[in-house]
Formats: sequence, structure tokens, C-alpha cells
Amino acid sequence: MKRIETAPVLPPLYARWMDALLGESVPHEPRATCDDCAMCAPAGAAEPSTLYFSPRVKCCTYHARLPNFPAGRATLERRIDGGVGVTPLGLVQSAAYGLLYEHGAAGFGRAESMRCPHYLEEGGGRCGIWRHRNGVCATWFCKHERGAVGLAFWERLRDLLMAVEADLAAWCVLECGLDADAMGVVFAFRRKPEERELLSSADLDGKADPKATRKLWGTWLGREREFYRECAERVEPLTWKDVLRISGPVVAARARVARQAFESLLRGERPARLTTGAFQIVSSGHEGVRVVGYAGTDPLDLAPGVLEVLPYFDGRPTAEALGAIRRELGIRVEKDLVRKLADFQILIPPSQRSHP
Repeated sequence: MKRIETAPVLPPLYARWMDALLGESVPHEPRATCDDCAMCAPAGAAEPSTLYFSPRVKCCTYHARLPNFPAGRATLERRIDGGVGVTPLGLVQSAAYGLLYEHGAAGFGRAESMRCPHYLEEGGGRCGIWRHRNGVCATWFCKHERGAVGLAFWERLRDLLMAVEADLAAWCVLECGLDADAMGVVFAFRRKPEERELLSSADLDGKADPKATRKLWGTWLGREREFYRECAERVEPLTWKDVLRISGPVVAARARVARQAFESLLRGERPARLTTGAFQIVSSGHEGVRVVGYAGTDPLDLAPGVLEVLPYFDGRPTAEALGAIRRELGIRVEKDLVRKLADFQILIPPSQRSHP
């Protein structure tokens, strides 16, 4: 996805709500470069399918599930007019695509047949709904400045935004007066594809089923664009206090968890005790070594001598380990490097070590 680097990290509506919850704006992830995809092979390099994303797909494999309150854009309106996955709760993945996505992990970032319908070809690949993307797309990054600590924060924020989307979408259905018969069908349709009946021929052909559509929309049938516009007008002026008032206890609980994860993201203290975590060496040479710790999409490049100091972190107090390294190896390990190694789970607290 392509975006302007000065744009907010989150879509404007979500950014306003999260600023109110967290007390400040969430930081950028500068290493996840959407304008020049960090997961695509650099110019002149080989492009093994297991390491890089296709520049014609990138992370846009995911078909965005949108709540019923995004503002209109051309790709959004085309999707509404197509009718597939268009429900009063929002735009969902087709049943056939949902099953394919669940079992097609190898195609993520590479299979053009799985590319998001909001992907735009111009400019090297842009997101057609960037300012209105959902909580999943807004919080997914291939690389994190704070490694696993950053990943934990964005996952908590994703869970919160998904809960908000679900509650506000249901609230909009009530506010806009969807009739009771249609509402019963809508909330049954909300189930995951594998929990529904067998796929219909329309599902397999990627087409809307007219009979099912009539049941979903009731008296709003044929006015789907109008319905979504009315939902957007109701949600746009809401403050974060309004969202908490409208939503249920799941949103309140997830908000508390997200706030705690944000505080951890901002803290930079060195762990009191550390031991070696599980990591993989993917390349090594005279200039350094590349290792993978918490995520395969986010390798860490280290100086050649760093691996030599890792055995000193054996669960003893970190200050003692650093002193031993200085005395026995003559190497002074900076606290920023220790924190980086801990962030990327090359070093972990002894309590996180798995035991047989």
C-alpha cells in the first residue's frame, strides 16, 4: 500500500479516538515503508518466493472487511454495486475467499489472485481506501521499531478496533431501522464461513445471490449506498466517550489492555535478567550476521561479535552479565543494544523460556 509519509498512522476517525484513549498519537513504524515496500526484493536481487513479497501484491493479499460506516470511495462503491459480501453490518469477504485465505498462507503477499479489491495499480500499487481502512489493515506492519514489543501493542490495538467496529456496526443497524426479519438474517450471516452452510453456486462463482441479498437488506434493498452513507454520518461525530457508551464491556476491556501495551511500548528500561531466546541465523559474513527472532518478516542485522556475548546472558542479573563481558572479552555492550536484543527476542526474560 502506498501512502504519504506525513499522514497519520491510523485512519483519521480511529486516530481521533485512540488519541483520546492513549493521551497522545501512536508512533510511526518507520521501518515498515509502505511507499517503498520493505518486503519486496531490492533492485537487482534475486526474489525467492519464501523471503520477499511480490511488488504487484505486497501485503494487499488480505481482502479488507469494512464496517458499515466508511466514507464512500470509488473502489468501495464498486464493491457495493457488485453485491458480493455486501451486508448491513458492512462489507465482508466472500465465503469462497474466506476459505481460500484460511488455507492459502503461502500465497500471502505473492498471489495476485488473492489481491484486495481496493488495490489500485497506479503509482506502483496504492490502497483505494487508505483513509478509511479497517482495524486489521491499519495495525498490520511487516516490521516494528520495538520488535515483539511493538507487535504486541499493534495486536492489542487491532483487537480493540475490531471490537469497536463490530459494536458500532450493530449500533448503526439499529439506528438506521433495519427491519427485524432482515436483522435476524444479518446476525446469522455474521458467522465465519466454516460455521455456515455449504457454499452455494453463487459463492463459488464470486457472484451475489439475489435471494440471499433480499433477505439481508429487507426494506433497504436497492439503497445500500444510502444505508452506508447514513451509517457514516452517524458514526463520524462520535467521540471516544460516545464509543465507550455505545459499545459493550469487550471494548472497555480491550481498551484497558491496549493502553497497557502502549505504556510498555513507550517504556525503554532494560530487563533485570535475560537469557538467550530461540532465534535463527539466516546469513553471516565478515560484515555481520542476520538473525530472525520474533517474526520472519523482521530480521535483525548484528555486528559479528554480538553472538559471542550472548552466552553471558544466562539468567543472572543483566548488570552482572555486562560486567563479565567487559572483564573477560573487553567488550562494552551498550544498553540500547541490550534493549534491541530483548525487543527482538534474541534475549528473553528467564520466565519466558519454555521448559520441556
